[in-house]
Amino acid sequence: MVQQPERPRDVRVDLLSAGYGLGSWIAMTGLWVELPVLVQRLPEGWALASQLALFLQVANIGPILYGLFHYWWPKWVTERSATHFQLALGAVSTFLLIFTWSTTISGISVPFFILSFGLSIVDCTSSVVFLPFMANFRPCYLTPYLVGEGLSGLVPSLVAIAQGIENPECVNVTEEIFSPEIGGNITTEVLLPRIKEPRFSPEWFFVILLAMVLFSWLAFILLDKLPFCQKEKVECFTMKEYLNQECFEMQVASLDSDNKPPKTTQPSRALYLYLLFLQLWASIATFGIFPAIQDHVRKLVLLNCDRCIPQSQKRFSFICRHSGRNKPYSCLPYGDGPFHLTVTLCGVAYPAACLLAMFLEMRSVSWISWMSLAATVVSCYAMLTAIMSPHPPLLDSTAGPVLIVVCWVSFMFAFSYIKTMVTVLLGDYWGHRALFWCGAVTQAGAVAGVLLMFLLVNVFEVFHDEGMCLA
Repeated sequence: MVQQPERPRDVRVDLLSAGYGLGSWIAMTGLWVELPVLVQRLPEGWALASQLALFLQVANIGPILYGLFHYWWPKWVTERSATHFQLALGAVSTFLLIFTWSTTISGISVPFFILSFGLSIVDCTSSVVFLPFMANFRPCYLTPYLVGEGLSGLVPSLVAIAQGIENPECVNVTEEIFSPEIGGNITTEVLLPRIKEPRFSPEWFFVILLAMVLFSWLAFILLDKLPFCQKEKVECFTMKEYLNQECFEMQVASLDSDNKPPKTTQPSRALYLYLLFLQLWASIATFGIFPAIQDHVRKLVLLNCDRCIPQSQKRFSFICRHSGRNKPYSCLPYGDGPFHLTVTLCGVAYPAACLLAMFLEMRSVSWISWMSLAATVVSCYAMLTAIMSPHPPLLDSTAGPVLIVVCWVSFMFAFSYIKTMVTVLLGDYWGHRALFWCGAVTQAGAVAGVLLMFLLVNVFEVFHDEGMCLA
């Protein structure tokens, strides 16, 4: 028995798969990285962050409705129709954001919240629609899709960096403040932050997001219709077919050595549930817990504001404090440089891990388990720095900034690789339905992580906000 050579992959389908994935996490990352600009122009101020997070989580009704409608009307509510609907909704929402994002109704940014909700429907539902659609293609094209999914978070981050969001500049301002000691107003000079304008407006940022959604939509249409893409599709994905494909070489070796028919061992349901658990934990960590303590949302709020107010004027620090609050948590106490480097490299980690998985597939479940354990242990240091913030370990040493950057990038890269390989294994062994549940678990992990951190930060106050403007 001679093993048949595997048909080579089509690079054009690789590129289209990556382009399709580019529209999967637009709201979760695109709107989020633009918040430092938006909060300066919308009446909600920094309360916009928590309110937007609420709208993003409410959009998880999308996957629930899709699952119910697909169950009730499977002939009408398919992955194709759902993809067209959600990408059309995302395109319309982003297009309207260009013109109405700053419009307010009764002092509330109603259009922004409604359109953000429409855009976030794309993110939440993509987990249970985009992945199962990719099960129609050969398994080798799942990883390029995941690369595109990672780029959907990286591209908006790079655009935000190019936008040139800078720290406020401290300027002298003369103000009259009521003094209870003398029973009247006193005139004093204080240093207050002056916000610098970005290189281009939020309108152009939303134009770029619109281009990403449209490109993803076009890639989907081409994947579904072009003849050379049709040739890369498979009739059906069953566990038996994948087991035969995966175990073929092992069977040949067994026949050559023993001349006995091999025994095909089907993966157990326990293994299936265990892989879903690994996906759940990696999603909780990367989408929920650690973004909340990295503080990439509040990076513009009066960094190092103590320098704005001389020692003799510290009694007026409430002026600076009222201009914005800072939750340094994990990265920011080590300085602006390590903080921005961590945010940028963590954004690169996801697509880089997916690219690595294209050329180096580590299919051993035991190795994936050990990698998950190691990433969890390393991530505990990041959690420790957040709990001890604003005075984390090694704050005044040269090793501290290096260690925090290496820590963040390494465990984010490891978790991203784990998610990629778990997705590949689930698709290979259990097929279409497993990819649906993989996406559902991914989204559930993101929600669980966000809710957990909301309780820890706002209810139980595990992370302390001492600010940088306190006397």
